[in-house]
Amino acid sequence: MLNFKNKTTLAAAIAVSAALLVGAILLSVLLTKNSASVFSAGRTGKASLTLSVVEGFTETPIEGAAVVVVETGDVYYTAHDGSTDVIDVPFLRDTRYDDILGKPWGEVSLIIYKDGYVPYALFYLQVLENETRQGVKILLFENGQTQSDEPFSIIEGPNRLWVDALIDMYQPTSD
Repeated sequence: MLNFKNKTTLAAAIAVSAALLVGAILLSVLLTKNSASVFSAGRTGKASLTLSVVEGFTETPIEGAAVVVVETGDVYYTAHDGSTDVIDVPFLRDTRYDDILGKPWGEVSLIIYKDGYVPYALFYLQVLENETRQGVKILLFENGQTQSDEPFSIIEGPNRLWVDALIDMYQPTSD
C-alpha cells in the first residue's frame, strides 16, 4: 500500500477532483445542447481505443470493470487481464480554435465503474480519426483506500505540440 506523507494534500486533490467532475458534467450538459457550435456536428468519423484498468496502488488488473463512453452511452467490460477489446468511439473534433490553430484530434469522455471501487471519469481523451489509441491506463482505487470515496475525474490536456505552437503564435514581440 502506498504511504502518503501528506494526507491533507491527498484530501485536497480528491476534493478538487470532485469539484472538477461536477464542473465537467455541467459543461458536458451545456456542450451537448450546443454541440454543433463547438464540436464537429457529424458523427461520420470513427476512432477507437483500448484501455487497461488496474488497481491504483498495486496495478493489479481489474476484471469486469464497466467502461462507459459518455458520447454514445455504450458500455464495455474489462477481461481477466484488465484490458478491453477495441472500443469504437465517435470522432468529435473541438472546432473552437479552427480559425487560430485547429486541433486534428477528436475528444471523448469515459466513466469507469467497478463495484467496490471509486468511480473514475476521464474527460477530453484524445483520439485520432481512423486510428486506435492503445493501452490507456486507468487506475481505480478501492472504496475506503483513499480519504474520500468521491469519484476521481481526470482531464487530459491538449497535445503538447499544439500547446507549444499556440504559445509561440501568441508570444509578444519585443520592440
